[in-house]
Amino acid sequence: MTYFKSLLFNFLAVFFVNHILPGIQIDYYTKLPKIEGDLVFSFALGFLLSLIFPILRFFKLSPSHFKIGLISFFVSFGGYSLVNILPVGIHLTSASGYLWGSLIVWFSGYLTNHLEFRKYLLEQKIEAKEKEREEEKEKEEKKEKEHKEGEKK
Repeated sequence: MTYFKSLLFNFLAVFFVNHILPGIQIDYYTKLPKIEGDLVFSFALGFLLSLIFPILRFFKLSPSHFKIGLISFFVSFGGYSLVNILPVGIHLTSASGYLWGSLIVWFSGYLTNHLEFRKYLLEQKIEAKEKEREEEKEKEEKKEKEHKEGEKK
């Protein structure tokens, strides 16, 4: 899954969770003129969630399903915790809104990063097989060369 697909999927997941789930209330545009806080929050949280696997690879940390799940858990639950502190135009009216919203967003973030991780593992496996084939070809060529030299003597 490419980065932009991951970003779009995470953005849409956060956006629709905010609009559909009960327990999450959005201040509409009469209270926040010219700033659509739900879009800003959705994009920011989706952006952070889509960066998890690329950051793990950039800093050469060995990615694993556990690390990806744990980081996406903290990002999603932390993001929805900040909603009550910062005036972003979204309010959590119940604990179930916080819990379900965070869980769904966590799952979407984990899913997109898992798919990127799986693609990375497949690419690594293919590269290892290609390298192994090249080494085998080199060994065969070396044996043939030695065999030809042995026949000349």
